[in-house]
Amino acid sequence: MKKYTLTLALAAVLPLVSANAYEYVNNNTESYSTVRPVKATAHKTTTTTRKTGGYKNTITNNFYYAQPQESSYTVEPKRGIKRPAGYTVYKQDYNDDDYYYGAPAKRQVAKKQTREYYSYAERKYFLAHPFFQPLKGHFGSVTDIAYAKNSFKFDMLDASVLDIDTTSSTYGQIVAAGTLNLNAKQETTQFLVKEDVSYGITDTLALILMAQYDKTKTSFKDWSSGDPADSLSDSGLNIFGIGIQNRFVDTDEWIAMVDASFLHQKNTANIFEGGVKAGYKIDNTTIYGLARIRYIDITEGDSYGAFVKDDTGDYLMLSYRNDTKDVFEAEAGLGAFAVLGHDFTLNGELIYGVYDWHNQLSVRGAFGWQPGDQFALNLYAMTSLYDSADGKTKKYMNYDVNPEVSGTNLVYTTGNYKLKDYNEWRIGLQAILYF
Repeated sequence: MKKYTLTLALAAVLPLVSANAYEYVNNNTESYSTVRPVKATAHKTTTTTRKTGGYKNTITNNFYYAQPQESSYTVEPKRGIKRPAGYTVYKQDYNDDDYYYGAPAKRQVAKKQTREYYSYAERKYFLAHPFFQPLKGHFGSVTDIAYAKNSFKFDMLDASVLDIDTTSSTYGQIVAAGTLNLNAKQETTQFLVKEDVSYGITDTLALILMAQYDKTKTSFKDWSSGDPADSLSDSGLNIFGIGIQNRFVDTDEWIAMVDASFLHQKNTANIFEGGVKAGYKIDNTTIYGLARIRYIDITEGDSYGAFVKDDTGDYLMLSYRNDTKDVFEAEAGLGAFAVLGHDFTLNGELIYGVYDWHNQLSVRGAFGWQPGDQFALNLYAMTSLYDSADGKTKKYMNYDVNPEVSGTNLVYTTGNYKLKDYNEWRIGLQAILYF
C-alpha cells in the first residue's frame, strides 16, 4: 500500500486577521485538504497629576502617562513667566503675615509671592492592545511571520479493497477485506507571512485588507511496516481577505468591538467570519471576553482532511469529514492585556473552540515591546491543552495505481483509522506599524 500527502491549509491560516495587533488569532492550526478531485496545489481624557517635586508615572486604562519632575518659579507679584507651550499651569498664592524682628520700630514685611508649577502628560497608544484600531485617516499594518505544527499518531484498523479498473474481470467488486495492524504519524508544518493593512474610516470604524503567503508540508511517517515517509509541499500566495471592525463602546471602564470578514483560500474554500469582544478596564489591565463564529464553504470536493498525492496519481487521505460542503466553527474565551511599563505589554488568552469534527482548549500568550508611538514588536505563542480528537475513529481513502493485487491495475481502498496524541502549536512575531 502506498502512502502520499498534500495538505492545503484551511484553518492553519489562523482566521480573522485584522491589520492591527489586536487581532484575535485562531488557535486551531489543523490543516485541511479537499477531495474529488484534490488540487495539489480609544480615546481617554488625560488627567494630569499634580505633585510637588519628584517623578511620577501613571497607567490608566492601558495608556501610559509619563510626568517629568515638576518645576517651580518664585517671582515678584505680577511678573510674567515664560514657560513651554501647552503645559498645564498651577498657581499657589502665599500671603504671609507680618513678622516682627527685634524692636517694634524695626519691622520687616515679607513680600507676597506667586509660585507657578507646570507639568505635562505623555499619552501612548499600545499597538498590541486587543482593542486597538487606527483612528480616522490613519493606517495600521501588521506583518505576522509564524511557524505552526499539527501532528497526531494514527492506527489503521481495517480495509476494504474495491477494484475500479474497468478492464478487469473483477471490476466493481471487493477483491480483499479484513483487519489491519498498521500505524504511523501524520505531521503538518506551515511557515507563513501574513500582511494586514487597516484604515480608519472614522475613529471607531476601520477597513481591513489581508493577504497571506504560506508554505505547507504534510508527511506520513514512522510507519510500523518500515515503509519510508512520504511528503509533499505546497506554497504560494494563497489567502486574500477583506473585513471591517467597529469599536462601538469605549468609556473609562468599558470597551467593546465587533468585526466581520471574508477570506478566500485559493482552490479550496471561502470563509465568512464574525466576532465580538468586550472588556473591562482596571488600571493597567483590561479583562475581556470574546466569541467568534465561522462558516466555511468548501469550493473543491466534498471531503476534507490530511491528503497526500504522488506523481503517479496514488494518494492517501485521512479524512476528518466526508460528503459535506459546509463547515461551521465557533470559539469563546477569556483574555487579559496588561501594561508592564512604558515600553512593555503582556497578553494572554484561554480559548475553547468547536471546530466541526473536534473540540479544543488552547492557550495563547504574547509579549510586546513598543519603544515609540508608531512601531511595536509582539512575540506570541499558542498550544493546545486538550483536544477531543484523541480516540476518535475516522475514515481513510487510498487510491492505488498498479497495486500489489493480481488481475487489476487500479484499486480504491477505504477503512477506519483511529487518532491519538493530537497536538497543535504555533509561534510567531508581529511587526506593527501605525502612521
